[in-house]
Amino acid sequence: MTLTKPVKITIAILLLLLVARIAAPEAMVWYVNSLLQRQQGISGHVQDIDLALWRGGYDIKQIEIFQHNDKGKLPLFSTERLSLQLSWAKLLKGEIVTTMEFYKPVIMALDRTDQTDITEDAVLDERTWIGLANDLTLFSIDKLSLYDGRIEFNAIAKDVLGELILSDVQGEVRNLHNDAESELLTDIDLEGTVGGSAPFFIRGKFNPNVKKPSFDINMQMEKLPTKVTDSIVKIYAPFDVEAGEFELAAELASDKGQVNGYVKAGIYQLEVFSWKEDVVNDVIKGDDNPLQLFIEALSAALAELFENDDEKLIATRIPIQGDISSPNTSVLKAIGGLFYNAFIKAYQMRVEDIIDFTSVTSDDKDKAAANSSDKKAASDKQNKH
Repeated sequence: MTLTKPVKITIAILLLLLVARIAAPEAMVWYVNSLLQRQQGISGHVQDIDLALWRGGYDIKQIEIFQHNDKGKLPLFSTERLSLQLSWAKLLKGEIVTTMEFYKPVIMALDRTDQTDITEDAVLDERTWIGLANDLTLFSIDKLSLYDGRIEFNAIAKDVLGELILSDVQGEVRNLHNDAESELLTDIDLEGTVGGSAPFFIRGKFNPNVKKPSFDINMQMEKLPTKVTDSIVKIYAPFDVEAGEFELAAELASDKGQVNGYVKAGIYQLEVFSWKEDVVNDVIKGDDNPLQLFIEALSAALAELFENDDEKLIATRIPIQGDISSPNTSVLKAIGGLFYNAFIKAYQMRVEDIIDFTSVTSDDKDKAAANSSDKKAASDKQNKH
């Protein structure tokens, strides 16, 4: 039986498509790996890619990304699977956009007292990551979803290792494809637990496509046992926390680099000094020195002074205002907040819902404009000379 020319062409096309389908995953692995190696300040690799043509996407498996500094490279990000696919809901509305879903992503941060761990500005620049994400798909990214994520913070000082882990991180970042002129901002809605027990959330809006930060973010963390942070406190504070529970709430908004907001921080039923731990175990047995004992005893006395008797809470509210590169945080107002909480009324450790873009005052903008004018005038004067 002789095959006709149209049949031969059809068979040839099918064979070419089959070969392309078989070769495509390997080609895409090569492309993604080469893309990661070209990034400034970071590098990485992926293990495998599976095509899912039926849903208009593909899955990237076992991604690992490292940050570079003058000492070598450090782990920065990993995920078991990244799924990219067309948004069919948006397609029905006439928009061609992509969604990204991260399964078990892990972000790792490290602070070592004897060196600077992040030496490349590109690592902290959100445009680096948005640009990398856009290179992975032909279409604009509309939504990013996280499932069962972790954020691991490690601090190292001498022989002490401190660790704090945010786990069960779930959430979405929506409207990522908007440009700088769009009035519709990117939405962020994340939640999880700190130290395996304390719920937290981060919610708000931001514009990822402008040079001067514009955002409106709310954050809150409920009671976190101090034992979870004991190893971290030993590195950054001159005392040990024996017992208590941390809480945190914050609202911050920035418009064209001018920030306004507050941070509320508090500890319930704080215990800094323990006779058994600090005198018997530490000093008598030789683990701590007498000066350390004095500092902890003094800290315990101050804690007793500033604790609200009804709520057993030590807390303050710190206002933040000014240029985001060097915002103003008043020490006097922070101390005043301690007195207010202790002797007038205990703070409610919840977001107050009073800060947004409009709360970035016109005075701040006027000051920023004046500073900009002064800098321009000084520059013009130097150029004339």
